[in-house]
Amino acid sequence: MSWDCSTSRISGVARAKILIVEDEIITAQAIAGQLKRLGYDVVDIANSGTAALAKVAQTCPDLVLMDIVLKHRDMDGIEAAEQIRNQFKIPVIYLTAHSEAATLARAKVTEPFGYIVKPFNQRDLGITIEIALYKHQTQQQLIEREEFLSTILDSTHDAVVATDATGGITYMNPIAQTLTGWSSTEAMGKPVTEVVQIFDEATNTVVENSVILLLRGEPVPNQGHNRLLIARDETKTPIVDHVSLMRPNDDDIKGAVLVVCDISERRQAQALELERVKLATEVAERQKAEAEIRKALIAEQELSELKSRIVAMISHEYRTPLAVILTSTELLKRYSTQLSQEKQQTYLDRIQMGVKQMAQLVEEVLTFNKAQAGELQLNPEPLNMEDFCLQLVDEQRLMVGDRYTLTYDAQLSSREAELDKQMLRHIVTNLLSNAIKYSAKGTTVSLSLRREDDTLILQVQDQGIGIPESEQPRLFSPFFRASNVSTIAGTGMGLSIVKNCIDLHQGEIAIASEVGKGTTVTVTLPVNAKPSSGDATH
Repeated sequence: MSWDCSTSRISGVARAKILIVEDEIITAQAIAGQLKRLGYDVVDIANSGTAALAKVAQTCPDLVLMDIVLKHRDMDGIEAAEQIRNQFKIPVIYLTAHSEAATLARAKVTEPFGYIVKPFNQRDLGITIEIALYKHQTQQQLIEREEFLSTILDSTHDAVVATDATGGITYMNPIAQTLTGWSSTEAMGKPVTEVVQIFDEATNTVVENSVILLLRGEPVPNQGHNRLLIARDETKTPIVDHVSLMRPNDDDIKGAVLVVCDISERRQAQALELERVKLATEVAERQKAEAEIRKALIAEQELSELKSRIVAMISHEYRTPLAVILTSTELLKRYSTQLSQEKQQTYLDRIQMGVKQMAQLVEEVLTFNKAQAGELQLNPEPLNMEDFCLQLVDEQRLMVGDRYTLTYDAQLSSREAELDKQMLRHIVTNLLSNAIKYSAKGTTVSLSLRREDDTLILQVQDQGIGIPESEQPRLFSPFFRASNVSTIAGTGMGLSIVKNCIDLHQGEIAIASEVGKGTTVTVTLPVNAKPSSGDATH
């Protein structure tokens, strides 16, 4: 049986609730006194494993301090901690005067969040508790993010197969299992060439698997639309597929991701349409219809390519934060007792930044898809422009620390305006983050805000790498990135989203830039924007 004692506690906002499990009442009361002085709430004291389980169910604490050796030997602290972990998902810190190797080995199996050997001082106790609470919170965020990504992969209409660096299968989503006829359990570890067999429809010959080609460093040929996936029961499915490497860094290939799209319905629809055109029209009309079909096929192919680019971009952009998170969690897991507090905090900060980057990328993709589908709606609301923009600047300052100087200047005859708050956040945040991303450390990025009659003018200026003049007209095209960005990370979606948001406000954007000297972006918006009505505007 599993209980839900999850907590929304955030350090500095709510007092952590702690349960003490200690059979020496004087020791327990002393620990309770230390905890209260440190600012924690002691929900109760238990003197046995059975009592501890009952009190956890009753009080739902944020953390348990557990003595390993309990005189009431219905179960010792390690057995109690294991049940608390399995049933309640609550972090446990061990308190004990025993440090034998056998005891430590048993304790490690229960995956404790800390281990304090008696006697200990109040400061060490506080540090261990805060690290445990933060580590637990971070793990919960990672679990939620993994569940979120798993939900996306499980709900997609395309088959997704992941392999290790040798081509052995490590993951298959439900669509992949359906198309291949292999269950995930059966396919796990098998060569991708055994599970995903692809034939050339025109020649009826086996096509060398794209995953293997890419892992060997060989070019993947143009795959076209004449490929068949042969399932375990010999069922043939027409497909288009795309493969990309999982490479946390430039020298270390972890595996590959294969995305397979079933185009059976598309083919059936095309065949039916062609037949209808043949029967219903004369030769001239048929030629015209065929031209329209070709146009539709091109549009469909562009949509398919756009989807592939989005999948490839997400795969590429997720590699770095995922690698940081995996490396940091592995180091904390293996060496947490040997690392200094500062080093542990550094790894925790890296994990948190990686999660934020992944969340920001997901948000950017969702907004981009809405913009491309014409589903963005303008919903103006009253805003204090000076305070709103200052908040966005402060958020960027927190992220960059002392690596850059961010300045803000507002000259407004009236601070009030009616604009879409979410879209304005996209506009200002994207322009500021771009200015920072493409500028050298130690330089200045400035945001100025002024009002002229019924028009607001926002201007972001940097001293960065600049944009080649010949490429500036293409800056608002989806996925376009200037030729001089080198290895600077980016999706190429940001300015496209910004342009959509500005267009919906019936505003304008202008960019003045010189390579090596910097860029100035000027955005003009009406003070009072009109809400969207009817269909959304592209």
